[in-house]
Amino acid sequence: MALTTKKIVLPKDVAVGIVNKASDTSTIAALSPSTPMLFRDQEYMVFNPTAEAEVVEEGAQKGSYEASTSTVTAKRVKLQTTTRVTSELEWADEDNRTQIIESIVADQAAAFARALDYVVYHAINPKSGEALGEGYTALSGTATQVTSTGDAVEDIDAIVDAIAATYDVNGIALSKTFAASLRKVRVPSTGLRLYPEIPLNLKPGTVEGVAAATSGTVSGALAKTATNVLAFAGDFSVIKWGLVRDMTAQVIPYGDPDGAGDLQRTNQIAYRTEGIYGYAVLDPKALACLKAKVGK
Repeated sequence: MALTTKKIVLPKDVAVGIVNKASDTSTIAALSPSTPMLFRDQEYMVFNPTAEAEVVEEGAQKGSYEASTSTVTAKRVKLQTTTRVTSELEWADEDNRTQIIESIVADQAAAFARALDYVVYHAINPKSGEALGEGYTALSGTATQVTSTGDAVEDIDAIVDAIAATYDVNGIALSKTFAASLRKVRVPSTGLRLYPEIPLNLKPGTVEGVAAATSGTVSGALAKTATNVLAFAGDFSVIKWGLVRDMTAQVIPYGDPDGAGDLQRTNQIAYRTEGIYGYAVLDPKALACLKAKVGK
């Protein structure tokens, strides 16, 4: 159903602000910088360092190492979001400067960003909440697996211990549930919070000196089937992503762009944002995935 002017009390002659609900963001975008991507089967060569210095006695033969390499092909994913509104709403927005249309476009852009986490972490279509088809692999299933003990402090240690011997930990992505659990932990002797860097809005910049981000995308809040994911931690530089084609926004005044009927017949217009991401996870085991324990 399209958004109509009947649902909105419009001002007579003054501009108003639009109140937005708190929305999730992309933790991957926060913890792993984007890189340019091309519209082709872009391959990354993964070099696995194995060399160690050798002490050589005088006159002794020198040993060697074989360089270990592998390749990972980046995957492309096309995204779009379309919002229908009545044409009267567009006129009202122009005349009263209510910024409704700007808010719709901003909402679409935010959804576009969140989709990156849903595709990479969970291989889920965020609009339907269903699993994506063949060819998509969820990082939550291929990462180093850690099962929650139910103790938030023990869990954050366990997720780091699971990979610390082999990989650097440069970031942690927290679900809202796990971030809230950590924020509530207090030092028994003083009553002070053990993780004071986690504020009331659950959005810390760091946790114990490591870059951190919190979002409902980590647990897959839109998933039809619970993912049970509480957090990801590890080397986020192994996630390579970027826009293959820049995100574009357009107004669609005619036709049936989403199968919901002819726009002109219902006096509607549609706003559409679309673009193409490319992404690759060079080494899934470089990230640990903390999951809640299921069953007994």
